Amino acid sequence: MQNKKTIVIIGGGVAGLSAGIYAEQNGFHAVILEKNPSVGGMCTGWFRRNFYLDGCIHWLTGTKEGTLLNEMWKNLDAFRSQEDILLLPSWGTYEYQGQSVTMWCDLDRAEKEWIAVSPVDKKMIRKFFKMVKDFIKVELPLDLPLSMIPLSRKLKLGLQVFSVWPSYLNTMFQTSAQFAKKFKSPVIRFALTKAQTGYGNLFSMIYSYATVAMGDGGVPKGGSKPMVERMKDKFIALGGSLRLNANVTSIFKEHGVAKGAKLVDDTIIKGDYVISCLDINYTIKKLLLNQYPLPSFEKRFNNPKRHPSPSCVMVHFAIKKDNNLPTPYSFDCPPFELGGETIEHLTIRSYSYDESFTRGSRTVLFIMLDQSNLNYPYWQALSKNRSAYLAKKKEIAEQVKTRIKAHLPHVGELELLDVSTPHTFKRYVNSTNGVFMSYTFTKRNSMYTHNGTLKGLKNFYLSGQWLQGPGGLPIAMTQGKFAIQRICKKERLNYIFTPILNKKKA
Repeated sequence: MQNKKTIVIIGGGVAGLSAGIYAEQNGFHAVILEKNPSVGGMCTGWFRRNFYLDGCIHWLTGTKEGTLLNEMWKNLDAFRSQEDILLLPSWGTYEYQGQSVTMWCDLDRAEKEWIAVSPVDKKMIRKFFKMVKDFIKVELPLDLPLSMIPLSRKLKLGLQVFSVWPSYLNTMFQTSAQFAKKFKSPVIRFALTKAQTGYGNLFSMIYSYATVAMGDGGVPKGGSKPMVERMKDKFIALGGSLRLNANVTSIFKEHGVAKGAKLVDDTIIKGDYVISCLDINYTIKKLLLNQYPLPSFEKRFNNPKRHPSPSCVMVHFAIKKDNNLPTPYSFDCPPFELGGETIEHLTIRSYSYDESFTRGSRTVLFIMLDQSNLNYPYWQALSKNRSAYLAKKKEIAEQVKTRIKAHLPHVGELELLDVSTPHTFKRYVNSTNGVFMSYTFTKRNSMYTHNGTLKGLKNFYLSGQWLQGPGGLPIAMTQGKFAIQRICKKERLNYIFTPILNKKKA
């Protein structure tokens, strides 16, 4: 270790663990500093009344064997084989006014069922499913930063995109809600706007559906917490150092060069490089005292209406395991107000498919209520009065419970386990405006990326999901790896992709 250069990594979420593992595999010594008592960041789970509650993964891109993301996840021990992956039959069932449609992974089955539900929409239904099938053909190059992708790879990707160009153009510049208006069927309109937020662009929704349909959006057994614990064990086994309950207050630097991180107790953890895998806004404004601003991100953070980011309220109940509920399942309900938004539907997920969530004859039921960065001022103000905040969470649980029991009386008793809000995200991971992902693709705001460097500060890199829209776990994982690739390039080292690929080359 004496001859190794040290990389100090701030944040033990998926990006930090990815950076740490790839750093160790490429000849560096990595030190991860995590402010919480466990790793995972946003990718986490917890226990209530002996039930495990997942706070993150509902499906994960990269579960299809033979894809680049799959090899990267396996290299990190996020999952070790395809036996660790559960593939659900659909991306959800959507019920509106007593009629339902399902986004089956069997696309031909789904198309036929949708046409049977609404023959008058036959032409538009076929157009929709053609676009889903088109996007199955495109695999994004997430193994290398954009600037390092060889020209031959860029040309190959260009040809892939060109082959589906009409579908690409048709989806990037309209919202899901706008597209839904082209259908006569109310339930199809409902499905197309509730699968993801209706203001998001159509491309994001269809690409997500295509990912799940092709088997690349499965669910790791046990969910989020076991996955990141496996990554943590891999990191430590490689020789990495992990410090929990290590709250970083600032970046330690000398003469314009990042030299480490300062903890809340004034301890300085020194290194040759520093990577911050935290929320970018928090890193720039708090850890770097706004001395190295990023105007492009300032515009996004300061204009939440133009640049929406998703947040939510999460409600968990315990219910009987044999509940015969499709998963996920969305249905319309009597409206109620939440954080300045009107909630007119519930999306619920029964975890009957995974024994990790089962205790005896009961399992976990998860409900996700949409919020966004625009709603955070409400939660911020409410959180200052703890009794009012707790009362609101109890009220939300009762609103949800009443609607589920009215719509699904056969599920029986609902035992409240927990309610989490955007304030929870803010408190736990310093997430700006309490969001759980970066910027939603809209018809005006599509893909973007950033190289993670700051003008005027050497040997410092930003990482994590905020560097590339729309964020999420795969982006966090690849951005952690990208940071190490950039450091390797600076050190003139041959970057090791994964031991799997090296063995193939041998």
